[in-house]
Amino acid sequence: MKSVLIPGLLAALMTLLSACSQTPPAPAPDYLLPGASHSGHTPLRIHVTLASYLDQGGIVLQLSDTELHVARQHRWAEPLGSQLQRALAATLASQATLPEQGKLALQISRFQGVQNAEGDVARITGTWQFTSDAQSRKGPIEWQGPINGEGYAPLVEALDQGWQDVGQAIGQALK
Repeated sequence: MKSVLIPGLLAALMTLLSACSQTPPAPAPDYLLPGASHSGHTPLRIHVTLASYLDQGGIVLQLSDTELHVARQHRWAEPLGSQLQRALAATLASQATLPEQGKLALQISRFQGVQNAEGDVARITGTWQFTSDAQSRKGPIEWQGPINGEGYAPLVEALDQGWQDVGQAIGQALK
């Protein structure tokens, strides 16, 4: 009986040890908008408000008119609103003529990849409003552009380009 039990125990022990020695898969990377790494100072107070589904930490893909996928593993490295605020400040700081002071409030309703039959695109929508003692202006945010490649990194790059374009358009409107 001992001779049958020992090889069985050894086989079970070897199986357990080999399972423990395997390295777990590497976690998916976190993402930053490239424009958020630039610094820029603007006298404007910038406040970005995100739709609640965008403020969950995961990168968002719109699969159809009614389906959204918030990634669980492909996440923003820091809150998206903070990145958008910093990147917009850098874009606006690069423009020569801006109001001396005021508040720029943005409501972002879409900042995501969109899958459709014509090809995947990045889409940014929302509204902006500038207020100061001297003036008040507002406008829509509507941007869409192609995603050059497959995966999350090209989507993040496309969204970053879109956000820079949005910043340029707001800067032009504030002149």
